[in-house]
Amino acid sequence: MPELLVTLLVLAIISVIVTELLVFNASSTTAYSKYGAQQFTINDAYTRLNKDIEGAKKIQFEDRINTDDYKTIVLTVDGTDKTWKIDGGELSLDSKVVFEGLSSESVFYRRDGCLVVVLKLESTNKGRIPLNMDKPIVAQYSLTYK
Repeated sequence: MPELLVTLLVLAIISVIVTELLVFNASSTTAYSKYGAQQFTINDAYTRLNKDIEGAKKIQFEDRINTDDYKTIVLTVDGTDKTWKIDGGELSLDSKVVFEGLSSESVFYRRDGCLVVVLKLESTNKGRIPLNMDKPIVAQYSLTYK
C-alpha cells in the first residue's frame, strides 16, 4: 500500500510539471508569434515610408503637435502628393492604415534642417512573457537637399 501512495505522489508531481511546461510552451509560442508579426509589419511599413521620403522632391509638415513635432507629412513623389500620418496609434498613407499599434511617442520631427521619424510600438505581449520591441525605430533625413 505505501508503494502505491508513493507512485501516485510521483505521478501527481510529474503531471503538474508537464502541465506547467505545456502552458509555458503555449504562451511563449504565442508571444514569439506576436513579436514576429509585429517586426514584420513595422518593417514593411517603415520600408514604404522610407522609400517615399527618399524619393520625395518636396516635404511639407502639417498637423503640428508642438514646436517641432507633427502628425502629418506630405511628400511630393514623382509629381504626386502622398500624405503620411501618425495618429491614434496608426500610421496611414493617404487615409489608408498601413500599420496599427504605435504608441503616442511616435511622431514626425522637424529639427535643424532634418526630418526625424520616430516609430515607437505599443506592447503586444504582457504577463508571463513580455516579449516586445521596446526601442523606437528612429530615422533622420536631410531636408536641405530636397
